[in-house]
Amino acid sequence: MTVTARSGRGAALTVLSPMPRLWAGPLRLILYVRKLLGPSRDLQRMSFIHFAHWTVITKFPFQRRRARYAYLLFRSDFNGDWDEYVDAFSIMIPRRMALIWGWSYGFPGALPTAPFRGYIGRNDLPVDHYWAAYPESSVTEVTAALRVRDAYRARFGDLDPGAAPAHPAWPLFLHDVQGDLYTWERDDDAAA
Repeated sequence: MTVTARSGRGAALTVLSPMPRLWAGPLRLILYVRKLLGPSRDLQRMSFIHFAHWTVITKFPFQRRRARYAYLLFRSDFNGDWDEYVDAFSIMIPRRMALIWGWSYGFPGALPTAPFRGYIGRNDLPVDHYWAAYPESSVTEVTAALRVRDAYRARFGDLDPGAAPAHPAWPLFLHDVQGDLYTWERDDDAAA
C-alpha cells in the first residue's frame, strides 16, 4: 500500500523511474514537443488533477559526474484516492503512458492496471511536506469559482459584491453562472 501525502482533499505523487541514458534525449524531445502543444485534452478532462509534470534527469546536483542511468521524474497533485488516480492514467491514456514510461526499466505497460499500479507504487517516493492553497476544494470547484469571478468582473467590473444583488443584471448573471455555483452545508450549519 502506498502512503500518500495529503492536504485536505489534495494528494501528492512523486515517481522516479530509472531509464537507460541512451533514451534521455529522445524522451526529452517528446516532452518538449508536448509542452509546446499545450495541455492535452485528455489530461484536461481528468478534472481531479491539480498539476502533472514529467521531466528527465541525467545528473543530480550532488553528483560530480553523470550517473549510469537517467531518470524520469513525474510529479503530480490530485484529488481522490491514489489507486483510482493511477488507474485513471492507465485506462484513459494508456498509449501516452506507454510512450512516456516505456523508456524506463521494468515498465510493465499501462494495461492491465494492476501491474502498472504496482510499478508506480514501487517507484513512488515519499513526500515529506505537502501543502494545498485550498485544501477542502477540488480542482473542479476552484476552476468553477474562477469562472464565476471572471464572469462577475466582466458583468459588474469593480462593483462591490454586496451591491451586486440589487443590480438589474443580477438575475441574468446568476442564470449564466448557475452551472458553476456550488452549494454545500457545513456540519455545524446542518446541526443548527
